[in-house]
Formats: sequence, C-alpha cells, structure tokens
Amino acid sequence: MTKLVYTIEEAAAELRLGESTVRERIRAGSLRSFKDGRRRLIAGDDLVDYVQALREVS
Repeated sequence: MTKLVYTIEEAAAELRLGESTVRERIRAGSLRSFKDGRRRLIAGDDLVDYVQALREVS
C-alpha cells in the first residue's frame, strides 16, 4: 500500500532519483504535486501514475 502523501525528499527516495530531478519533473508538469502551507507534497496516487506513464512510454 502506498502512503497517502510524500514529501519531495520521500518521493525522490521512492523513485531512486535526486530531489532536484523530482523538482524538475514537477516544474515540467510530468509529476503532479500540491502545496500545504509552505510544504510541497505529492499524492501517493500521483506518484504511481507518474511511474505508470513512464512504463507506457517505454
């Protein structure tokens, strides 16, 4: 079961990517995120959708 939300750091660890790469993917619009106050978070479902989209392209 995936977590409900991930921080940038947690998402980077799950994806085995650097934090700057995750932030770049968010800016590019390929990975959805949202803000809660000052924190940027990624929904677990959006993380799964991102990985599935990568698999469809390959």
